[in-house]
Amino acid sequence: MNPTTRYTLASFALLFLLGAFVATPGAVLPAWRLEFGVQEAMAAFFNAQLLGLLVGVSLATRLRRRHPLVPLAAVALGAGYAAMALAPAFGWVVLAAGVAGLAQGVLNVHANGLAGELHPERRVLMLNRVNAAFGLGAVSAPLLMTLLPWRVAFWGLALAFFASAALAWGAPPTASVGRRVSWSSLRAALPLLLAVGLYVGVEASISAWSGAYLTELGYPLRLAGVLLSVYWLLLTLSRLGLAHWVAAAPLRRLRQLTAASLGVLAAIFWPPLAPLFPLAAVFYGPIFGTSFAYIQGRYGQEWTAGMFYAAALGSTLAPSLFAWLPEPRWIPLGFLFLGTLLLVSVAHAERRA
Repeated sequence: MNPTTRYTLASFALLFLLGAFVATPGAVLPAWRLEFGVQEAMAAFFNAQLLGLLVGVSLATRLRRRHPLVPLAAVALGAGYAAMALAPAFGWVVLAAGVAGLAQGVLNVHANGLAGELHPERRVLMLNRVNAAFGLGAVSAPLLMTLLPWRVAFWGLALAFFASAALAWGAPPTASVGRRVSWSSLRAALPLLLAVGLYVGVEASISAWSGAYLTELGYPLRLAGVLLSVYWLLLTLSRLGLAHWVAAAPLRRLRQLTAASLGVLAAIFWPPLAPLFPLAAVFYGPIFGTSFAYIQGRYGQEWTAGMFYAAALGSTLAPSLFAWLPEPRWIPLGFLFLGTLLLVSVAHAERRA
């Protein structure tokens, strides 16, 4: 197999499996509650995973070698799944989550970065495609946990990570591109890094709070769940369908998409249109992959770490702010506020380009 083809497939496979990894906790939590009796202990799981993720991202952006870092990280994440599958108590699951989170951080940087470096002339297109693979993985995890006992499903995911490690073996060293890390490059990159954090914040807030809004309006709980699945599916499809269009003028097209999204977020204030919230995903899908491609090409690998730090903060802080709203009917106002800040950030990044 041609090396470029092989490592491109490795990038797709790893991003697909990372999507499944991110969606795993929500899919397996009901089974863990039954078997381990956990509720509050899940906080320790998420904290261990987040700490490992931040350390992994920091490590990945400082090391120039991709081989054997990527295969080792894939093996470590597979081992994390295997350890959780064998866990006799939930404490083992928490420890494994820390190791898996560290491996996740490494793979987030290098599986994305590998696709961009293998195809520099089509970087925006390829980054959106591999992030579509991430979305498909996230959609598949709940299905897998439904069809199989969770321990069996975890063994299957462990084996898939081991196979991906073999596919990624020998991946080329990291290409150093762009400016050195400095205050001037930080000022230049900051608007787009802020946009990434806000985008993930909007995405996570819609995921967490759309159901509460719909049920407050009297819509069935089952409908809320179905629409949330549609939201994630549209997010994935938009990365595929809009990748070519966005690649022609990345930041300008992101600004246009973000502006259009505000129409959806404003419309759902009217209760009869509330079920249309998944349409926002059509406009948000290409943001992460396009931002990664732009930052990698313009500022280099060092600054891609900032994207994951910003995403971690956005996914944590933004949904938590909704708990302060006076009542659930104000939830769309929170979506619209975050969406407006996102538009301002993207527009500022476009002016700075």
